Amino acid sequence: MVPVTLSGATRLVPILAHPVDHVRAPRIYNPAFAAAGLDWCLVPMGVHPGDFAATVAQLARVGNLQGLNLTIPHKAAAYALCARRGPEALRTGVVNTMRIDADGQWSGESFDGVGFVEAARAHGVLWPDRPVVLVGAGGAGTAIAFALAAAGVRELHVINREPERAGHLVAELRKAFPGIGVRMPPDSDHASALRRAGLAVNATSLGLHEGEPMPFDAALLPADAALFDIIAARDTELMAACSARGLRVVGGKPMIDHQVAAQIAFWRGGGA
Repeated sequence: MVPVTLSGATRLVPILAHPVDHVRAPRIYNPAFAAAGLDWCLVPMGVHPGDFAATVAQLARVGNLQGLNLTIPHKAAAYALCARRGPEALRTGVVNTMRIDADGQWSGESFDGVGFVEAARAHGVLWPDRPVVLVGAGGAGTAIAFALAAAGVRELHVINREPERAGHLVAELRKAFPGIGVRMPPDSDHASALRRAGLAVNATSLGLHEGEPMPFDAALLPADAALFDIIAARDTELMAACSARGLRVVGGKPMIDHQVAAQIAFWRGGGA
């Protein structure tokens, strides 16, 4: 890891999360900042959802703030605080990257989707002609779903523990991409969807901590399927179970790697 030397000239990029103990993003972002010749530092901050708006308002007053990075569970709330939103944010209703503009207003964009799709392509697990099962319809899951549809995936199944959230996402996808076959399988049909999957995506928070239940049974996936687990903090039990079956497995770090450059450009004033 490239060492970070902090000084009064260092620009800060807080990453806001709740809880925050799982966040390992500085290991990725700070070396990337250094490689780009930037005296920036990503700093994890634990912020309760009830304090989120007030915290963001106070951070806007910090003179050496470069921007904000948002993770679970703040992406939808971040969207609501932005006066200006990029095209992906407008399409998905979530924001994972914010900057304060010269007029004191926040601009926001979502880079989760582009990071996911580019990582999936780079690792050879994006097959538009095969069904994708997306488990998790929160901020990251929403961004990923829209990115998959934009990438030409023809059949997408959305599973979420809160069915109304999955149903809302399915309805929005159908409006934006009328040609895609997107559905929310009923609880009784989750196994059937997983048995047909070419790619299964864990977009839930399950796996952040050791001992948490797996979001689905790895044994249900076909022998030639792939798993993309967006958890970047650790290799999850789901990843281990899929690897043990010989499936292709991609973890969350490549998704971050493929969005960092776009985020840096945004924090420097590009886009939105």
